[in-house]
Amino acid sequence: MFNLPLISPDWDLAIWAALIAVAGFGFWADTTRLGKQISGIGIMLVIAMLLSNFGIIPHAAPAYDTVWSFLVPAAVPLLLLKANLRRIIQETGPLLGAYFLAVVGTLIGAVLGLLVLPMGSIGPDLAGILSATYIGGSMNFAAVAEALEFTESTLLTAALAADNVVAALHILVVVLIPSVVILRKWIPSPIVETSEAPMHDEITDNNEITPFNPVHICLALTISLTVSAAGYAIADALNVPNFGILFITAITLLIANVFHKQIENLESTFEIGVLMMYIFFATMGAGADIGVMLEAGVMVFLYASFIIITHIIVIVLGAKLFKMDLAEVVVASLACIGGPVTPAAIAASRGWRTLVTPGIMVGILGYSIANFIGVMLATVLG
Repeated sequence: MFNLPLISPDWDLAIWAALIAVAGFGFWADTTRLGKQISGIGIMLVIAMLLSNFGIIPHAAPAYDTVWSFLVPAAVPLLLLKANLRRIIQETGPLLGAYFLAVVGTLIGAVLGLLVLPMGSIGPDLAGILSATYIGGSMNFAAVAEALEFTESTLLTAALAADNVVAALHILVVVLIPSVVILRKWIPSPIVETSEAPMHDEITDNNEITPFNPVHICLALTISLTVSAAGYAIADALNVPNFGILFITAITLLIANVFHKQIENLESTFEIGVLMMYIFFATMGAGADIGVMLEAGVMVFLYASFIIITHIIVIVLGAKLFKMDLAEVVVASLACIGGPVTPAAIAASRGWRTLVTPGIMVGILGYSIANFIGVMLATVLG
């Protein structure tokens, strides 16, 4: 009898092979008709979830921790190295409105969910924890749980497992929104219309193959890793380690705009960043443990799902009411649920380059305010 998972958590090379294979399949999927409609990232998430939940790869492993601690921060500078600060300021404005709409959607879902579902005495605390998580991302989960002294292991495990699964499902649903014909007609999106082909589809176009320049790639990686190291060093020195991405973003934007003439000739920076983020999404899908979620508490999963469904309904109706761009609403929703990095990666993969940096900006804003909102909501509801 085989021991599950077939690839053990400490078999690093095999896990890396699986993650890169899933990422490669996602890139290939984006060149197919189905992939262009639902995105390679959505397909990757499903494949990674199937592989982990059927016991092929583990749900947790040191290799996954490396992705979170190394690839994700290294990818951010690569995605932002050619960002134009003037355009960013202009383009972040409209996204702020979409983001606050998404926040309202999360809060409405959290409150209504307690009225609809029998959550009992844990309801207010769970509302605070999940609302913070779905306003700033998973980094806020632990902080609010600790602040509310929500430390009972079974409930905490249930909430965390539900969050992992629901967050992955949210990405699957939201990346599909621009492909729904009825929604596209109902909520126009100039950004989607002008960037219909995914970014990496341009990369693989036979007529416009990006040159492979080892010197440029090494220089880009050196800049990226140096900036990441500096960003986390500053965050640690200021005793705000969770804000490392904020300092990485600020340093990258400074370099990108002060040395823009030198950097604009660097080749493959954006493409390498996207590759790193595809591996990250494969890791995210693998971490969604449906078995643990079902064992620990179905009701918590239903409550988390209710919040997300309400959130999506609110942003879609709000986009129509306030005449927002559909792509901006999608990125704002991803910033709420996934934090700063997820919207940037999705925007990059879909070819919405003008939303990459604004997505990170509103994601950082969400991370900054989510803890306060979560604790306040739990206090008011309690």
